[in-house]
Amino acid sequence: MSDDITGLCRDHSFESATAMCRRCSLEFCDTCVVYPFGPKKPYCKECAMAAGGVRTHVSRPAQPPRLVRKRVKAFEALKAAQDTAAPSPAPILVDPVLQDSPQETDPIAEPVPAMTGSAAADLLDHIPDAPLLPPPPPGAEDPTGGLAPPIDWNQPFG
Repeated sequence: MSDDITGLCRDHSFESATAMCRRCSLEFCDTCVVYPFGPKKPYCKECAMAAGGVRTHVSRPAQPPRLVRKRVKAFEALKAAQDTAAPSPAPILVDPVLQDSPQETDPIAEPVPAMTGSAAADLLDHIPDAPLLPPPPPGAEDPTGGLAPPIDWNQPFG
């Protein structure tokens, strides 16, 4: 049963687990765990309600204390291993057009030279001055002035 310890919250699958319930021995994040009996005894909300006597029927059964201790020990070992693992630094991505010196990032990609002078002017000369949308046909003016017509709530939609 200690093989299913993932380090992720049972209810929020993308959150990292911070504690393990002392009653059902499942992993939970800070949002899902409460400490009704002190800082050393975390409980999930459902088990805390059952342990406090508020609810008598709980969907998560209580696990034997021996199994809970074994799972807590495995969970703490997993958390310790995650804490000691040094995170690798994220790579810094550099745009080859904007970089000053060539850098060996990708042997296949070649840096694109920046356009200056007449090459940029030639490119700008080919851009049309016409609007992107065609003008409306003559006589097709909007009689509502761009407003939607009023809704007749007595008529069915569709």
